[in-house]
Amino acid sequence: MSDPGPSLRSGGLWSRREAHFLKVIGRALEILGASRPHPSDEVGLNRLLYFALLEASRELDPKGVHPPPMQESCNQPDPDDTVRATREAKRPDFQWGFFDPHEPDARYSAMQFVVECKRLGASGKPAWVLNENYVVHGVARFVLPEWSYAKRFSSALMIGYWQNMTFPAILAEVNLATAANSLPHLVACPGAHPRKNVTELEHSLTRPFPISPFKLRHWWVDLH
Repeated sequence: MSDPGPSLRSGGLWSRREAHFLKVIGRALEILGASRPHPSDEVGLNRLLYFALLEASRELDPKGVHPPPMQESCNQPDPDDTVRATREAKRPDFQWGFFDPHEPDARYSAMQFVVECKRLGASGKPAWVLNENYVVHGVARFVLPEWSYAKRFSSALMIGYWQNMTFPAILAEVNLATAANSLPHLVACPGAHPRKNVTELEHSLTRPFPISPFKLRHWWVDLH
C-alpha cells in the first residue's frame, strides 16, 4: 500500500502532541539532572527517568488530559504488514500512544511518539564503546527495517545520558559513528529551549519505509 502521507489535520495533531511530550520530557530531564546520585547503568537511568516523566506530567498536565508514557512497550503492529513483523518484538525505551480522529482508516489511527535512550561518554571497557553504541544500537534503529522505530511517524527523540567526557569529544565520536554507518551528522538544534543541563541536537534521516525524511531530535542530559 502506498503511503499517502499525513493529512493536514493529522499533521497538526501530531505537532501539538509532540510539543506537549517534548515539554514534559524537557522538564523531566531537568528533574533527573538535579537529582543525585545517579545509577551508572542504562536500565537504572531509564527507571529514574520514568518517575521523573510522571512528576513532570503531573506538573504540566494536572488534569491528566494526556496519556502517561509506557516504558519498554513493543513496537505496535503496522497495518501494511500482512503477518507479524520482526519489528513487533522490538521495544523502544519509551512510547506515548494517542488516537488520531482525523485518520479515515481506523487501522492507521493509533499513533506513538517514540523515545530511545543511550549512555554517552567512556564506559571504561574497551569492548563497549558507548558513543559508537549510541549510533549503532540507537540511531540505526530508526532506519533499519528490522527495528523500524517510529514507523509511519515524522519524528522521534533520542535521549543521551552524558556521564563523562567533554561535549566536543562525545559529539566527535558520535559523528564518526554516524559517518561510518552512512548516517548524517548530528547538528545543533535551531531555536533550542535553554535548559542548564540539556544540550539539543538533531538531524534528518532517510529511511526505506514511511515516513522519510524523518526528523530525529537528540537531547543530551548532563549527569556528571
